[in-house]
Amino acid sequence: MAEIVPPPVAETERKETLLLVLCALFIGFFVTADLMGAKLWHFTILGLRPRHLGLGGDEFIATTGILAFPLTFILTDIVNEYYGRKVVRTLTILAIMVNLLLQPVVQTAIRVPTITFGGPTAVEMHQAYQLAFGQTWSIVVASLCAFTFGQFLDIWIFTWLRRKTGGRMLWLRAQGSTLVSQLIDTFVVIFLAFVIIPALVGGQPWPVAGAFTVSLTNYIYKFVIAVAVTPVLYLVHFGVDAWLGKDEAAIAVREAHPADPA
Repeated sequence: MAEIVPPPVAETERKETLLLVLCALFIGFFVTADLMGAKLWHFTILGLRPRHLGLGGDEFIATTGILAFPLTFILTDIVNEYYGRKVVRTLTILAIMVNLLLQPVVQTAIRVPTITFGGPTAVEMHQAYQLAFGQTWSIVVASLCAFTFGQFLDIWIFTWLRRKTGGRMLWLRAQGSTLVSQLIDTFVVIFLAFVIIPALVGGQPWPVAGAFTVSLTNYIYKFVIAVAVTPVLYLVHFGVDAWLGKDEAAIAVREAHPADPA
C-alpha cells in the first residue's frame, strides 16, 4: 500500500488561515447587512433610473443592507471553489447561529436606559436608537429564512455549473448561481420582513406594491453589483492562488470538487 504523504505544515497552515479569514469576512458582512437593513435609501445607478427600465419612478429605493450583503457573493463562491459545498453549508449555519446569538445582545442594548452628555436629550437618543435597531428582529427572521434558502440554492447551482463546464468559466458559475439565488432571496426577505411578519404581529405592513418595488430595486442593484464585481472575483481568485501557491491551490480545488469531470 502506497504511503500517504501529508502536505507540508506551512501549506496546511496557509489553507487554514485563508479559510478563517474568509469565514470572518463572510459572517461580518452578513451580520452587518442585517443590523443596518432597516434604513431605506434612494439612488440612481450611474444615471440609470427606474423609468428608464419601464418601472416608473425617478429613483431606485433599497434597504441599506444591500451595501454589505453583495460582498458575501464573492466570499461564498471563493469558499465553494477552494473548500467545497460542505464547507459553505457549515459556514452558512455558522453565520445563522452568530446572528441568532447576537439578537439578545441587540435587544438588550435597545432596552437599557440611555444617558447623554449634551446634544440630543436622553429620550431622543433612546428613541432614535430604538428606531434604528427596533426592527432588527423581524429583518433577521426574514433574512435568515431567505438567506438559508438562497445559500443552499447558490451552492447547488454553483456546483452544477462547475460540473457542466468542467471547472472552466469561473464567471459563469459565480454569476449564474448568484443571480438566480438572489432573485429568490431578495423577494423573500423583503416580503417577509416588511409585509408578512408585520401583518402577523399586528404591525404596520408595507403595501404590496411598495414591497414589490423595493424588492425589484434591491435585485437590480444586486444584479448590477454581481456583474460589476466579476473582475474582483478573478482578482481574489488570483490572490488565493498566490497565497496558497498555484500547485497547492489546484490540489485544494480538486479535493473540494472530486466529482468534477476529468
